[in-house]
Amino acid sequence: MARNAAATDSPLRSIFDALRRRVFPSRTVGLALGVFDFCHRGHVNFLRRAAENCDRLIVAVHTDETVLRYKGERPANSELERARAIEDLGLADVVEVDSDRQAVCRRHRVNRVFHGDDWSRDTYENHWGRELIDELGLEIVILPHTPGLNSTGIRARTPRLGWWLYSPLASWDRSHIFDHLRRLYPDLGGTWFVSDSGRCVVREAYPDAPLVLLGEGVPHEEAARKALSFDVDVLVTAHFNYEPMLAGLRDADRPLHLVVLSHGRSGKSGTSAEVHRRHLEAVRGEGASGAAKGSPAGGLIFGDGAVTVHDYSFADDGYGHLDGFLARGGTFDNPVPATDRPRLLLLPTWGPDPEGRGLLLSRRWGKALKRLGRDWDLVLSPHPLAGEKTVRNFARSVGCEVLPARGGSFERVPEFHATLSDLSGVFWEALLFDTPAMLASPDAGVRWPDDLRPSLADLSEAVPVVGPDELMETAAGLSGQRRPGQRALAEIRLGRIDGRATARMIERIGGLLAADAEPSAQTGN
Repeated sequence: MARNAAATDSPLRSIFDALRRRVFPSRTVGLALGVFDFCHRGHVNFLRRAAENCDRLIVAVHTDETVLRYKGERPANSELERARAIEDLGLADVVEVDSDRQAVCRRHRVNRVFHGDDWSRDTYENHWGRELIDELGLEIVILPHTPGLNSTGIRARTPRLGWWLYSPLASWDRSHIFDHLRRLYPDLGGTWFVSDSGRCVVREAYPDAPLVLLGEGVPHEEAARKALSFDVDVLVTAHFNYEPMLAGLRDADRPLHLVVLSHGRSGKSGTSAEVHRRHLEAVRGEGASGAAKGSPAGGLIFGDGAVTVHDYSFADDGYGHLDGFLARGGTFDNPVPATDRPRLLLLPTWGPDPEGRGLLLSRRWGKALKRLGRDWDLVLSPHPLAGEKTVRNFARSVGCEVLPARGGSFERVPEFHATLSDLSGVFWEALLFDTPAMLASPDAGVRWPDDLRPSLADLSEAVPVVGPDELMETAAGLSGQRRPGQRALAEIRLGRIDGRATARMIERIGGLLAADAEPSAQTGN
């Protein structure tokens, strides 16, 4: 906390300062105070010059609330992200989020303050006040301003669209969720809402994207309310459980569109299928007016407070996970691999099935796979959320190779003689290929949802549903085969697979943005 003026001007303080100056060599401690939105080249040039003109550089980043009061709108990047961006430059000795310039100066014994020459010296000194400058013993230094770069101009070009890549569980920010959003972002732009781990994956792909950095472990409802303080009209999420978000969004002070692009197509309890099913039942229960809320593409549209939810998780033409694969020339028709030993690709999901590992990584299946490994080469493509230690120990006990834990495991399917998966979205993707697939029989406590199509009976006619005891015999019967009939079953679950789902979703989200922009354009706001 800042000391009061009386304490600062006391005789004891003056004696202490005189002794300190005599014992310690004088140092120039510089301060650069600013918004630093987008951290562009102009900021880098300014901070580099400032660092060259002092022994120790302190950078104070204005808070979001201060910028809102001063400019009438929040910066595109949050205060935490703006501070992190300055830290990443490595030019400052200390970076703080603090708009109290007097407190910063006293705390760090600042004696030189820097500003760009977009302000004159007289204007900037008047902004501080001559009395405060004299009291703190400050020297005002005006440095060259880089022309042609302006954060406000960059901010104005950012659409009012948010991309939600946040969860209290940091692991949810891994790339398999990011991949559902990154295909859309280049065409639409907007602001990312992330935690620290989400920041890493976004910054690697889009270094200059506007970003709101939220603290780790913040409850979903609170984080969602934070998003409302930024200028977004449309918020897109790929998180499988959007209900906690609704709790923080429904009381928004303006209409808001929440677009849900979930990857939870498995139908298992706890995924977005369950949330979608409950909301669909509620909408149907409203009668004819509620039924009209279903979109022609098979998505679900409903209102919740100030929020309109566009749940395209199960749209018949909105599954974009394979668009990139098809665009690169990928095909679902594949020959039998020419290898000396048959190869089995394991596609497990993650817990909370047996032992918290997921079904296929359980001890029961481990024993069966170890036996199969005498005759087959086993390769495991782990779910990105599966614990690395669990995967490593399981692979060692079974004797199988482990692929990198990332999305796109389906691209490996053509290289194998057969696949084995438990019930997951990847299972349905694997069915699209001619490579024979096996479904690990769910535990007795897991019920196949009544509305999951194709039904378990329809599926079992074309795809073996096996337990550990049947694995060796069933796998042996599949070796050397190809099963093109699987594809029709997969498309019942996934919808139309034509490589254009991403383009269709860009059009839908862009349409929501355009509709929200029309009133502003008409009123001149």
